[in-house]
Amino acid sequence: MLGRLTDFACGRRGKWVTLAVWLAAAGALISQLPMLADANENEQALFLPRDAEATRAYRFAQERFPAAGTPVLVVFRESEGLGSAAYAAAAELAAWLSGPGAPGNVGQVLSPDPVMGQRTGLVSPDGTTMYVFAEVAGEPADPAFLDTVEAIRERSASFGPSGVEVAVGGPGGLIVDLVRVFTQIDTLLLVVTVLLVLVLLVIIYRSPVMAAIPLLGVGLVFQMAGAIAAWYALRYGIPISGQTTGIMTVVLFGTGTDYVLFVSARFREELTRHDDRHEAMRLTMRGVGGAVASAGATILVACAALALATLRSYQALGPIIALAVALMMLAALTLIPAVLTIFGRRAFWPAQPRLQAGATEQADWRRSVYGRIGRVVLGRPVLTLVVTGVGLAVLVAGLVPFRANYDQLDRLPSNTESVRSFELLRGGFPGGELSPTQVYVNLPPGVGALDPAGLEQMDVLTLELAGHPAVADVSGPSRPLGMRGPDVSRLPEGSGRRFISADGGAGRIDVVLVEEPFSGEALDAVPELRALAQQEASALGLAPGSVLVGGDTAEAYDTRTAGNRDSVVVLPLILLAIGVVLALLLRSLIAPLYLMVTIAFTYFATLGLVVVVFIVLAGHTGLGPAVPFFLFVFLNALSVDYNIYLMSRIREEARTAPLREATRHALARTGPVITSAGLILAGTFSALMTLPLQDLLQLGFGVAIGVLMDTFITRTLIVPAVVALLGRWNWWPSRITP
Repeated sequence: MLGRLTDFACGRRGKWVTLAVWLAAAGALISQLPMLADANENEQALFLPRDAEATRAYRFAQERFPAAGTPVLVVFRESEGLGSAAYAAAAELAAWLSGPGAPGNVGQVLSPDPVMGQRTGLVSPDGTTMYVFAEVAGEPADPAFLDTVEAIRERSASFGPSGVEVAVGGPGGLIVDLVRVFTQIDTLLLVVTVLLVLVLLVIIYRSPVMAAIPLLGVGLVFQMAGAIAAWYALRYGIPISGQTTGIMTVVLFGTGTDYVLFVSARFREELTRHDDRHEAMRLTMRGVGGAVASAGATILVACAALALATLRSYQALGPIIALAVALMMLAALTLIPAVLTIFGRRAFWPAQPRLQAGATEQADWRRSVYGRIGRVVLGRPVLTLVVTGVGLAVLVAGLVPFRANYDQLDRLPSNTESVRSFELLRGGFPGGELSPTQVYVNLPPGVGALDPAGLEQMDVLTLELAGHPAVADVSGPSRPLGMRGPDVSRLPEGSGRRFISADGGAGRIDVVLVEEPFSGEALDAVPELRALAQQEASALGLAPGSVLVGGDTAEAYDTRTAGNRDSVVVLPLILLAIGVVLALLLRSLIAPLYLMVTIAFTYFATLGLVVVVFIVLAGHTGLGPAVPFFLFVFLNALSVDYNIYLMSRIREEARTAPLREATRHALARTGPVITSAGLILAGTFSALMTLPLQDLLQLGFGVAIGVLMDTFITRTLIVPAVVALLGRWNWWPSRITP
């Protein structure tokens, strides 16, 4: 069936029909469906498992505290001690935030009192740092929210007394800075990727036409895939982040260009043997069509395995990448052959391929670089394996200092305002002041959080949480100014209102941890706080599940728990699924085994190198929690393309020549193509390194280095050496004889 499809696409009439169908379908989809940017979400809780406690706490807050908003902190710091000018500036800012001139979505505003000082909870114990607290209503990714934070920043900049540092941050400021970066990703990444691919294609082909065809084909598929993915996400409520769309961009351009290279390289080869371009393309697709389909299938099965992940960020990436790759694979089997057939030899202008005699062709591949490499590798396969194995093992040893980093602040450049505000804040406050952990309490029916009975229950729970060694301060309905301030009975009426739900039947307790909110120590404290809260709630007679611990630290803890589970469950399934695809393609049980081993070995060597570069040399706190996971997915799903291309050609050549001769011929023929494809794939992922996000910098470097390692070491040296050593056992239980 695949042969009939590709035969039609490159037929004399079929090539025009294929092109027309693709253009019509692209026009209809792009004009009628939404854009991918319309489906973007940036709320971290939406990407956690649905049953995670942080997710349930987020939903509870949305339902019971809809007007609470997201905290924005305007931090003032004077290293010699806060003076009257700083307090006056804070008071003036608070007056503006509370007055008619402020944006309409600013809710409750709290300002430090110079008389009460640190008892307000807004001034540090050493008197050098304070902050104005403002709640901003609405979704953090909405333009209104972004405009409000920007207005607060502009206003705060005008209140900077001499010697006082001012910066706007807190959870609201951090989200705004992250959203701003993500909104820049699509355009910047697309421009950088296209330019990189264009330059590499021009260098490889030395033909403007052949450089343009892959870009136009992949660009068309990119627009179509984005439209379909946006419709799918909006239709089924799938959360998509800016990071997901950025990854889709590089995967699509990388794999799409690889598939086009596989087709065009074989087409050029067939044009040296056949005068008719239609026959040359027919034989091309008969030779590489199965390899292209299998390469696409490996990514599809990897994406299918992502559906078994518990983290919704992983789940969301699966169908988005699968849609894009499936469409690109179909284009590589139909659209690209049709376009190349239309151009024929002119596609390679000015170096158009000419018909060659068989003897000339035979001599050319033997004298080629990869023909000579093949002679050396196949002549000393054991030595080749020992040298390459030791080299990769040294890189694997780099995993020793590995650690994950869940701090969202570390993702951003150090000069970002939310990062600077945190640096100012922790100069005087505990690290957890940036983003307190939130404990939501759902009281029994008929009991109000400000009623004597409800207030007593809330106070008992507040005091119990304050006694935990990881906690620096606690505030809530009974102690709105924290443990350093007076309780609510000695404050004006309504002082604790900001901790009470709109219906009065639920309360919130803000827990400030001693350590920074995303540190390992803070994350480790979350299960202890949850157990403590549940234990005390049970002692107070509250119903099971009536207390939920959420907030940024709890979300990071649940992300870590789910991510660890997904790595153990999903990644081995991906490797196993790829092995099944290889077994079906090669009709062998032996070859897939050692190919999977080489894939895993290359992955761990790459990850070890990434750890050394970023943690040991660059001084990063750790790797982004998703970096090892996505590095495994992409290296396995993308690098296996080269396995498929090389091994399918070895199998094809082994039908007419002894295995070692067939392997050398296959290496000579596929080596330049795999090298070109590897350089382009590495180039597209290196485009991620241009973005101001630490996670994407690490991931882009890792995939780029891993692909190059796979291209020049694993596929060029290790696999041919293993093939030579195993001989006819490569194809067991099937048999191939020349």
